[in-house]
Amino acid sequence: MAEFVIKPVGDCALCAEFKNEISVAVNQQVHALDKALSTAHIPGVVETVPAYRTLIVYYRPEVVRYEELKACILALNDFSESKASVGGQVIELPVLYGGEVDLDPNAPHYDGWDGRETAPDREDVLAHEKITWDEFVHRHSANLCYIYFQAFAIGHSYVGNPVKTFTVPRRTTPRTKIPQGSIAIWADQTVLNGFDLPCGWQVVGRTPVILYDDKKDPASFCLSGQWLKFVPIDQVEYARIRKLSLAGEYQPVTYERKVGE
Repeated sequence: MAEFVIKPVGDCALCAEFKNEISVAVNQQVHALDKALSTAHIPGVVETVPAYRTLIVYYRPEVVRYEELKACILALNDFSESKASVGGQVIELPVLYGGEVDLDPNAPHYDGWDGRETAPDREDVLAHEKITWDEFVHRHSANLCYIYFQAFAIGHSYVGNPVKTFTVPRRTTPRTKIPQGSIAIWADQTVLNGFDLPCGWQVVGRTPVILYDDKKDPASFCLSGQWLKFVPIDQVEYARIRKLSLAGEYQPVTYERKVGE
């Protein structure tokens, strides 16, 4: 059985805390509990918010009290760790790792660069890692990565590489805005930016795919608990996919990851 503790968060939420580490195994326990809670349909539960190792549960205290809800959630702890399988769906995300792309003529400037260059932090990353850019792209895209959760803003995904690859720190000075679709890293973590947003991580690429579209269901291109494969592309392919994505016609490549793969 998965081990976690439950703590109050104000007067209308509680937090289920799992082992204090960032790992696929722990995060999949979080999502397994989230799924069990969703299927239980406990009266008064409003929404759940999974993160690396926690699950926040918002509830209506006039419908269900804290101690009552806590007992209900603890009773759900019959889900086994095997239900949090290391298998799952893989979705491919095309990425242009460096090179300029066309922007909307009315696009703003982004803290020192016009937003056309897709990897403005390339030199800083290479200086820290002491590798070539080709080697960086290979390492970043070689392994299946895991989408831990979405937070900070809609369509903003936190992605981890189970294989420890980089140690690059955050930028000393965060940018107040980076373009939608930017791919930024901090050590072995990667964020996918669904909109123009502030960011203190190192920007190393951009995807032509629209990461959040409220006209679709689901609205997010990728979802928490999925596996993600970064696929390097060139500028010609970027333009082709961008055109399809803007027209709502881009179809991502997906497949099932086998346990032990």
